[in-house]
Amino acid sequence: MTSTLIIRPVAHCDLNHPTCPFSHSVSKEFEVLDPRVLNAILRELKDYVFNEAVISCPNPLLHPKIVELVSIVRPVAKKLSLFTPITGLSKVTRELLRAIDELVVVSSSVNELKEEEERIKGLLSQGLENLVIYATVTKEEATLLIASEHVGFCRRYGIPLRLGEMPYVTKVPFRLRDILVKEGCEVSIPYGCRYGYEASVTFMRNYRVTVLERPSGKACRMLFIDYYGRVGKCPFAHPLLEAKDVRSDLLRKVIYSECPLKNAGPDYVPEVRISLRAGKDVIIPPDILALLEVIESTNSLRAACRLLGYNPSTYVEKLKSLEKKLGIKLITSRRGGSLKGLTLLTNEGMKILTTYRRVREAIMTSLIKENVYRFTFEY
Repeated sequence: MTSTLIIRPVAHCDLNHPTCPFSHSVSKEFEVLDPRVLNAILRELKDYVFNEAVISCPNPLLHPKIVELVSIVRPVAKKLSLFTPITGLSKVTRELLRAIDELVVVSSSVNELKEEEERIKGLLSQGLENLVIYATVTKEEATLLIASEHVGFCRRYGIPLRLGEMPYVTKVPFRLRDILVKEGCEVSIPYGCRYGYEASVTFMRNYRVTVLERPSGKACRMLFIDYYGRVGKCPFAHPLLEAKDVRSDLLRKVIYSECPLKNAGPDYVPEVRISLRAGKDVIIPPDILALLEVIESTNSLRAACRLLGYNPSTYVEKLKSLEKKLGIKLITSRRGGSLKGLTLLTNEGMKILTTYRRVREAIMTSLIKENVYRFTFEY
C-alpha cells in the first residue's frame, strides 16, 4: 500500500491561478512553514520512509525556505514531487529541480500551457525529464475537452499527463471515471495511489492519461502537514495535532488510522460568492470581478476570457452593459502603436478590483483562522 506525505508549505500563493483560492491573496506577508518545525516533526518518524512525498503549490518558489524544506523532506521519501501552477514555472530554479524527483505543473487551460510553451521547450531541451502536466477539471461538461486539449499538447512533447481536481483544494461533485466512460473512454480499475489520490489509467487518442480521484474511504497510509506545522491524516480532513504535541507514537497512529472521511457523508466545501453593489440597483457579479482580475494580470480581454472559460463576445457585451449602468468605463483598449491589442483597467476598474480583493482576503483569512482551508470562490 502506497504511503504518502503531503506538505502544504504556505498559506497563500503569489500567483494568479483562476481556479485556486489560495492564489488570490493580496497580502504581502507569506506564512511559510518553519523548517525547524518540519524537521522536528519528521525526526519523530524515526526510520519510517514514505513511498512518495508531495510539496503542494509552494509559491513563492523563490522564498529561501522552500529549498530548505525540500532538503528536509528528501530523506523520508522514496520519491519527491513538487507542485506548481503553470504561472510559476518561471520561478523554478535549477537548485530546486536538482532536489526533486518530479515537477508537477498544474494547468486549468491548455492556453496557459501555450503561453509558457517556449519555457517548457527550453526546460525539455536542457534535459529535464521529470516534468509532468496535471490538468485540472472543475466542471463536468468541460472534462472531455480539457483532457483532449491537454493530450494534444503533452503528446507533442512526450510529457506525462494527469487529470484530476485542483489538488488538495476543491472536490469536483462528480466522478471523473464515470464521465470518461460515458464519453466512450475505457478506464482501468484503480491500480494504486499517486499524490494521495486513487489512480486509474485511460487512453485518449492512444495517449496514456492517469486519472486521479479522491480516495473513496478505503484504507490509506497518509500524513499531512500544513504551513503552521499542524498534522492531520490528509488535506481533506481537519488537522489532528498541533506541532508541539507531535510524538512518534501519535504520528504512526495517524498514518495507520482509518480514513476519517470513510463514513463522513458528503464533503461540504464552502463556496463563496462575492458581489459588489454600486448604488441601489447595480450589482457587479462574481464573474465580472474575476474577469477584471485576470485582465489586470494578462492585459488582454480575450486571454482573460480563455483562462476563465468565458465566451469573449458575450463578456464584451456584459461589460458594456455594466459600464452603461454604472456610468463609468471599467476597461480601455489600445488599438494602435506599440501597445496595440492591450486591454487595461481604468482607474475606476482598479478601484473596484482593489475592493473585491480586500473583501476576499478578509474572508480567506477568517476561514483559514478557523482551520477551513478548502473553499472555492464562485466566478
